[in-house]
Amino acid sequence: MVSMKLGEILSKVIKSKSILVIDDEDKIRDLISHYLKRSDFDQDKIVHAADGAEAIRKIHNQEFGLIIVDIILPKKNGLEVYKEIRSKARTKNIPVLIISGNLSSSIVKKAIYMGAKHILTKPFKYDVFVERLSRCAGMEVGEA
Repeated sequence: MVSMKLGEILSKVIKSKSILVIDDEDKIRDLISHYLKRSDFDQDKIVHAADGAEAIRKIHNQEFGLIIVDIILPKKNGLEVYKEIRSKARTKNIPVLIISGNLSSSIVKKAIYMGAKHILTKPFKYDVFVERLSRCAGMEVGEA
């Protein structure tokens, strides 16, 4: 079953750390949390942030094994958050999945130029989320 595999992948990659979900839309944060729970990821290890400034505070105060960040955010946008993550020795190797409903070619080019390898367009379905998150975590669904 795919959902069991994702839970195993996430547990193996991030170990006892949490996942930070950064999006200004409650419904998107809730959807991602639902998908993670559906994949048997521990709901107590899912942390939310509603804007870029809050996300950066949480990143400085807690260790995360994976970060999911929207590009369009209040206070600091997702690319600024991504740049901050990559600029610190403690956080530069954390896998990051960038999500957005507005992926213009200039935004995608800038994200890729900054080193982003994992981008997911909203809206997304569970199977696509599982596949992208698995790649972001460094494994394909179905790998042993």
